[in-house]
Amino acid sequence: MKQVIKLTNRQEETILIGVKQIIEVTTMKMANPSNSTELLSYTKISSVGAMVSTNYVRESVEEIYELINQ
Repeated sequence: MKQVIKLTNRQEETILIGVKQIIEVTTMKMANPSNSTELLSYTKISSVGAMVSTNYVRESVEEIYELINQ
């Protein structure tokens, strides 16, 4: 199992998340920033460090699972 995974956030930037710090992963729909009538799927990841952080990423829950278990 990997310790850190690389994902793409909703601003198309790459972020790194420590696998052991992930406490919740949820799929959700949000408006497309460039087209407010279009809904995009994102994955909400809550992770813990000194405080709880939340990131919204493009990868699905299944893709994140595969990244962790490669």
